[in-house]
Amino acid sequence: MSKERIISMLVAFSFLSVPVSTAYGEEAVINLQNNGHHDHLSIPFVPADMPQVYYDSEAGVITVDGPGYASYYYVDIVSQSTLSVVLYDTVDGDYGTVDVSSLPDDNYTIVITSSNNNEYTGQFTNY
Repeated sequence: MSKERIISMLVAFSFLSVPVSTAYGEEAVINLQNNGHHDHLSIPFVPADMPQVYYDSEAGVITVDGPGYASYYYVDIVSQSTLSVVLYDTVDGDYGTVDVSSLPDDNYTIVITSSNNNEYTGQFTNY
């Protein structure tokens, strides 16, 4: 294998190893868990209104991207160090953002309740 081919392969692989959060700004997925809703076989049931949630630490914004099956989402941000709600908001069921730029450095739990009364939780760290 030639030296040029090895160098080009190393360069190509170095681009593949760049974390997604760095390659596309500081936005990261907040993995949500559905609280409850198991069928009779103990297989987790995921309601149709479960949103995708992203945290952009650089902009200080959480994005709630709903699939369109909820009219709105209540969003509560709970400090894990004090166990108290430090921020709450209501966003549209299709798409909305929550400004978290004023939150101090801490670990947080996000609790999202849909207009259909389904509750989802996830964690993020503000630094």
